[in-house]
Amino acid sequence: MNNQEILALARECWEAMAPARAARRRHTRFTYGDQWGDPATDHRGRRVTEGALAAVGGRQPLSNNLIRTLVKSVVGRYRLERSEEAPPAGALAERYARNRLDELDARALEEFLISGMAVQRVGVETRPGGAGAWVDNIAPDHFFISRVRDPRVTDAELVGCLRDMSIRELAARFAPGDPERAARLRELYGALDGAGSLFESAGREGAVSFSRAPRGFCRVVEVWTLEYRPTLRCHDPLEALYRELPASEAPRVEAENRRRRDEGVPEVDVRADCSPVWRCRWLAPDGTLLRAEDSRLPGGAHPFAVKLYPLIDGEVHSLVEDVIDQQKHVNRLITLMDNMMGAAAKGVLLFPTRCKADGMKWEDITDRWALPGGVIPYNAVPGVEPRQVVTPLGNTGAAEMLQTQIRLFEDVSGVSSALMGKSVSAAVGAERYESEVRNASVAINDLLSTFRDFIALRDKLLAGA
Repeated sequence: MNNQEILALARECWEAMAPARAARRRHTRFTYGDQWGDPATDHRGRRVTEGALAAVGGRQPLSNNLIRTLVKSVVGRYRLERSEEAPPAGALAERYARNRLDELDARALEEFLISGMAVQRVGVETRPGGAGAWVDNIAPDHFFISRVRDPRVTDAELVGCLRDMSIRELAARFAPGDPERAARLRELYGALDGAGSLFESAGREGAVSFSRAPRGFCRVVEVWTLEYRPTLRCHDPLEALYRELPASEAPRVEAENRRRRDEGVPEVDVRADCSPVWRCRWLAPDGTLLRAEDSRLPGGAHPFAVKLYPLIDGEVHSLVEDVIDQQKHVNRLITLMDNMMGAAAKGVLLFPTRCKADGMKWEDITDRWALPGGVIPYNAVPGVEPRQVVTPLGNTGAAEMLQTQIRLFEDVSGVSSALMGKSVSAAVGAERYESEVRNASVAINDLLSTFRDFIALRDKLLAGA
């Protein structure tokens, strides 16, 4: 395949992940507090947000962000357990320290809980922090992969990410010490800028473009493809060696065998085969090849550690996704209770039309009555005066329903109050409390074990980098 075809395949893979990116943006909104932004339809059939619909009639949409507490509790539990484990040793310990992986992995887990996707890239390069192996968290919005169904993601045939670089970094990476090539790169990206395919403002709802970078940066598409190269599997009985050579070495091996036949010594046993290798291409948004290279990692692996959860039928579902409905019910109940208490406290004002003061508008009376301590002038009429009607707040069951939804939130997420570290009654002994924490951990053990498998894969790449 040529570079244009590979770029087109990469775009197809990226576009196929559009539903996952849209779901991730929604989950992120709910996690960090914007929980009234889902679309809804008002009584006139207009598309509005749930917040705008709830605000009809002067109500204030309220939120009690249980999802953020849930995420922080799971991340905190993971970091606590990790701090109790034996630290890595040898060269891996130095790479852990250079990359500050304790912090980086905590943020990767947070992303994993929100989107169900954890992606890190291991590369060997020189940075301000030194030369060596570096690890980066790759945002799912910038990541793409071919269709996979294996939870180990071993059936991928294309993987890559969108990179945003300054023009100086671009020249340093792809034209080191070559002023002429650096000038051509500036010319190339200058032309792309003129064509509108290099720079852009933030997209709709934070959406990322495949071909456009944020303003001031250059978009580079890093694409890794799994290729099969013809090889020669050679066994040399004379030296008791086995080696794998590229097919281009066939003439040299044949010449060696002719020499050995003439000398009467055992020949090299040769068998034709194909070997998989991951090849990287760095492409500009118009398909221009910036650089190409084969993987240098052990086994010819690509540099991405990827975990998609749970990947049943190729689908990704996160922990946050499971509890959004309960979070929305909690918010509605809190808003309802606040509105009921406000209505019970203020009530309704009955204002006879004959009492309205001269020159006052009904809007003025409404505004003054809404203010605490407001003064409303009116004309005194014998036997008639404005009065407020207050309905006592009865037991509607909203408080009990709220507690039910909070318990359902814990049941659905599997993160109980014990796991969140909440205080317990003094009547509960330490042994029982520890037992409750262990039992609560069982519910999220699958999630954390999956993430630990991701860390083990990353460490394997890091050790061989």
